[in-house]
Amino acid sequence: MRHDVTPSPVSLSEEEMTEALEAAAKLSGSELRKAATHLLNATGLPGRADFARHTALVWEEDPEGSRVLVAEVDWVALREDESIYLHGGADKLLHLALSYAQGRPVHLDAYLNGFGTATAKTVLEAHVIGMGLEGFFVLEDGPKLEELKALHADLGIPAGQG
Repeated sequence: MRHDVTPSPVSLSEEEMTEALEAAAKLSGSELRKAATHLLNATGLPGRADFARHTALVWEEDPEGSRVLVAEVDWVALREDESIYLHGGADKLLHLALSYAQGRPVHLDAYLNGFGTATAKTVLEAHVIGMGLEGFFVLEDGPKLEELKALHADLGIPAGQG
């Protein structure tokens, strides 16, 4: 990507938008913003045109002196955009991301029901990040999850579908 041209947000792939969001969160120095970005990236919104209209791209200098493309999210506009449709876990992840972005993490009891194991892991990772403890803990699959995965494999259920 050329560093002298700022691309349109809608032109970025999901991977490129995710990188730009993560760069912005890292440069912000805010653990809550890092947690919000972690959750947002799990919603499937980055890379979508309806999400891109709520972002602005700019080139910034990182601590190593390199130019990096960052994506700034208009969290309020994203929250108020009723045309963005998500369902299930992705919708809950977006609400959690918005709460972190605004510095007001919500009580999880309203969000925990219905999370699959992958989504629950994402939420736990975000909470660890939000507490400033990223890198201190690693979430690993436990024996019960391994049993569930084996059962799903025996039943022919694709990974992540159970």
